[in-house]
Formats: sequence, C-alpha cells, structure tokens
Amino acid sequence: MQKQVIVPEGVYPPTADFSQAIRVSGGDLVFVSGIIGMRPDGSMPASTVEQVELAFANLATVLAAAGAAPSDVVKVNVFVRDDFQVLRDELREIRARYFTHDFPVSTLVQVVGFAGPDYWFEIEAIAAVASPG
Repeated sequence: MQKQVIVPEGVYPPTADFSQAIRVSGGDLVFVSGIIGMRPDGSMPASTVEQVELAFANLATVLAAAGAAPSDVVKVNVFVRDDFQVLRDELREIRARYFTHDFPVSTLVQVVGFAGPDYWFEIEAIAAVASPG
C-alpha cells in the first residue's frame, strides 16, 4: 500500500498538523463511523477534554480491531460542540499523540449539538491499509 502526501503549489500552507491531500494506491480502505468519548459502560466524561482523550483512544481501538492504526488514517472529520478557540490547544496536543507524521486530510466543524445531550466531541476516520495476503 502506498500513501503519498500531496503538497500543492499555489495554495496556502496547512494551518495546523494536517495534509491538504493524500493519494492512496494498492490497499484497502477502512471507514470508521463517528466515534465519541464514551466509556465501555456507556458513561460519558463530564469535560470536553476528557471526551476528546477518550474518543481518540476509542478510535485507536476500533482501528486496531480492523487491522489498522492511527498512522494509517488518511482522512478525519472532527466535530466539536464547544467553541474551538477554547479547545484548540488541548485538541491539538491530544491529536498530536495519535497523528505524528504524514498527517491525515482533516476537516473540523463546530456543531450546535449531537445525537446525545452529553456528547461534546466526535471523530470519524478513513484509514488505508495493505490488502491481506
């Protein structure tokens, strides 16, 4: 499986640790549904930062179950309910622990609400992995 980070000329540089485009060839794609910061017992941490921490840990667990890792992620969509300006530094620090190089293509959206009233953060991902065999 090949993953090529595209650095286009004539476009503004990334404003954080993300790639503007990634080309993938010779592998399989793993699509991960929106993952929230929920504990296995169904409870939710009270703070947004705790939910972000747990959501990223949950994402890593789901990826591992599919034979992938955070380093295989090529696209993420992140949804936050809090004002991103307040959460920015913590989110970037947590994200940097999971995405360390060849940063995924990323979209961040601030939303009014989620499916559950206690949800404050959600992340969905697409990973590219080598085909089995």
